[in-house]
Amino acid sequence: MTGDDKKRATLDFGDDLETPPVPPVDPNAVKAATRAAGFRDTPRAPELFPSSTVRPTRRTRRKTGRTEQFATRLRADTIETIYAYADRHEITLAETIERAIAALLQAES
Repeated sequence: MTGDDKKRATLDFGDDLETPPVPPVDPNAVKAATRAAGFRDTPRAPELFPSSTVRPTRRTRRKTGRTEQFATRLRADTIETIYAYADRHEITLAETIERAIAALLQAES
């Protein structure tokens, strides 16, 4: 028996069945059914930057050689103070944290 004599196996996933096409679903009927089941509408996303407090997106001004990540949650007033200091001195957030640590260590000794 040579390789030409072999027949590939066929897989039957049932696609060959004659099934009637599914009619389109009315979106209003779906909404009514989900509300009747107790689901709520998805709330709209809030504006990212309300017009009264627009804060520009910060970008790194230059390559710093910093490769380690540090993520934490802060109070809004703390993060605004950090941003304000970094903007005032035209430094990155990483440099701001490094300066703060240096000042704490100096005050400790």
